[in-house]
Amino acid sequence: MAGFLFRLVREDGAPAEPPTLSSAVPDWGEGDTIHLGRRRPPVVRKGDGGGGQPPVLVVEDVGG
Repeated sequence: MAGFLFRLVREDGAPAEPPTLSSAVPDWGEGDTIHLGRRRPPVVRKGDGGGGQPPVLVVEDVGG
């Protein structure tokens, strides 16, 4: 099964925890919720990684 790699960043631009997400879902979008164990940060927006980098998912900082 092929996966899709995303970089996760908080709204302030800092890396989220974890800083990357490997997912079978290629089309994350605004309002989707990522399940990261006990935390479930919503996606605020999606951006192009640019320069050969994986796409970026900007997530709300829900603490941890």
